[in-house]
This record gives sequence, C-alpha cells and structure tokens, in this order.
Amino acid sequence: MRRLTRRCRPVGRLRGERGAAAVMVALLMVPLLGLAALAVDVASLYSDRAQLRNAADAAALAVALDCARDRCGNPTATAAAVLAANTTSAAAQDATVRTPQVTTSSNGVTVTVSADQAHWFAPVLGISSSRVTATATARWATTTRARANFPLALSWCEYKAQVTRHPASTATTSYRINGMTMGQTCTGPNGGTITGGYAVTNPDSSSVCRTTSTLGSTIPAYPGMNSTGLPPTCTDQYLGSLIGSDIFFPVWDSMSSSGAIHVYSYATFHIDGYDVYSSDPALIGHFTFAAQQSDAPTRPTTTAPDLGARSVYLQG
Repeated sequence: MRRLTRRCRPVGRLRGERGAAAVMVALLMVPLLGLAALAVDVASLYSDRAQLRNAADAAALAVALDCARDRCGNPTATAAAVLAANTTSAAAQDATVRTPQVTTSSNGVTVTVSADQAHWFAPVLGISSSRVTATATARWATTTRARANFPLALSWCEYKAQVTRHPASTATTSYRINGMTMGQTCTGPNGGTITGGYAVTNPDSSSVCRTTSTLGSTIPAYPGMNSTGLPPTCTDQYLGSLIGSDIFFPVWDSMSSSGAIHVYSYATFHIDGYDVYSSDPALIGHFTFAAQQSDAPTRPTTTAPDLGARSVYLQG
C-alpha cells in the first residue's frame, strides 16, 4: 500500500514572507492615510460648505430686511452677527470663520462668507487646511402679497391724505388714523373717482383676525363693519399683541357696489396702540417702511407701486 506523506513548507520561507508583508504594509501606509484624508476631510469640507451656505442665506436675508426698511445700519456687523449665530460650536473648533464681505445695491445685497477648515489627516500629505466659501444674494421688491394682521384696508384717498399730513418715515412719532376722508371722493391713481375712508375686511376664516390678499385681487368687506366694527376674533388681547409691530395694509383703488375692494398696493403702519370706540377702529402709530420675507423663492412677476411695503427674497 502506498504511504500518504505530508508536504511541509520550509520554515525559513515563511519567515521571509512575513518580512515582505511588513514592507508592503509600510509602503501602503501613505496612500492609506491619503484615502483616510479624502474620506474624513472631504466629508468635513462638504459639511462645512453646507453650513456656510445656510449661514450666507440667513445673513443676506437679515441685511436685506434691514435695508428694505431703509435701515441698513452696519451691514457687515449684521452679517457677522448672523454668521456667528448660524455656525455651530463644533464647526468653530475645526474652522476659523472669517469676516463676511457685504456688497449692497439699491435693491439687493450680496454676502460672501468663508472659513479656514483645519484637516485631520491631510497634513500627512502637506495640506493643513482649506478655505471654504459660500455666497448668497438677497433682493427686495414692493410687496405683491401680504397678510394684514389687523383686517383693515385703506382707500387711495385715505392713504394720500394720511401720508400728506404725516409722511411715512422711520421716526417714532405717533398719531391717530381713523378715517380722515370718510364719505369724500378723490381722483384715484388710474384717473377715476373713488370713495375715501377705510374698510374692515373679511378675515381669512372665522377663527382668525387677519386678512391675506394678493395684488390685483378683490377682498370682501366684513359684513358687520357698520354694526359691530371688528370681527369677534379681534379681541383686546389679540389687538394688544400687535402693539410694536408693523402691519401691512392693502390700499384700494376701486370698490364694487357690494363693498368688495380692489387691491392697488400695500402700505405699512407701525402700531403703538389702538382705540375702538362706537364700533369704529382707530389705530395709533405712524406709516413707515417695513419688509417681510417673501413666500416666493424668486422676484415677483408683477410689481406694485412702492407705498412702503417691501418683500425680501433670495436670488436663486
């Protein structure tokens, strides 16, 4: 019978291969670290870039909202404050955020933010940090859609009479607005004759005290305007919460026989107080320049006459 034999590899050869494996690992260490740098550091760069983009958007919107109110102040300081608030502490440990660059124009602002990101593994390849940059542009235009948190609309006659007596400004002088031209007529912006005064508008629903409208649309008047004055949802508590805020009011250039008004543009009024007597709402404050962030991502396709109400949007 043939004997089975076991073949054995020489011990010396195994030891030699072990040494070769160590050499191969040593030779591959640099590219392995390079891959680690790509995996970790590049991912960190993408994360920081996304965060800077969000911060740039927020900074541009903040500066644009100020400038749209005719209160630009110090745009760089505003952008820097927003940038600091929108960068996390974790990112700040690995990146040095630089002072933002701000450029303003007559109807827009561009903010460029940047940070020097320190790397974890890339220094092995001679790259200790990289600069991450993001730019955002925000613009403003006259408002074409607004929500009146106090459901009131003004006739073109009333608006002109009020701002002639008390021009719109950023001042803090207060006065009463309560129908200077009720029952009177004037020539509207399109040359026609329109009725003066104001109208309480129908709220968006029976549970709110506000009216949302769009440029060129018609808004029905509140049926109880001549009896109860304001809708029951417009409580003292709610009206008190509006003090200190800017209210967007539609201004009408025509009214139908049923009392529906046609929105010509929007004006803004800063409320310092209110007085409702004999079912007649009166506001205390002043016309001003105010801005809101637009619910549209781009510039409105139509424009309204500028009566002080502006909308801010990010330029895509």
